[in-house]
Amino acid sequence: MPVTSRSRYFNQPVNRVLDSSGEEHEAIAIRPAPPPAPSGESQHLMSGLESIEYLAWRYFGTSDSWWRIADANPLKFPLDLFPGSKVTIPSSADVGRMQRTRKV
Repeated sequence: MPVTSRSRYFNQPVNRVLDSSGEEHEAIAIRPAPPPAPSGESQHLMSGLESIEYLAWRYFGTSDSWWRIADANPLKFPLDLFPGSKVTIPSSADVGRMQRTRKV
């Protein structure tokens, strides 16, 4: 199962699982939804030509982390952010955490 180094699933364990028909295949565990109100989050008011990639670069140092902001704003489609939109920015300590809730 190829996963590129830019994927948020990079370095995650690949498991052999059985599907409903009994056939075995490779799978990566699904990331759980982010907690509802992580500590240290802040609000950002979108202005001008800002995009979710720009906000990721500004707050996390890399535009590849745009999905962290998208995960913190689950009810908003990233391309629908326009000037005047309020966006939740998670703290860098809260983003990218993974918690396994089931045994494989």
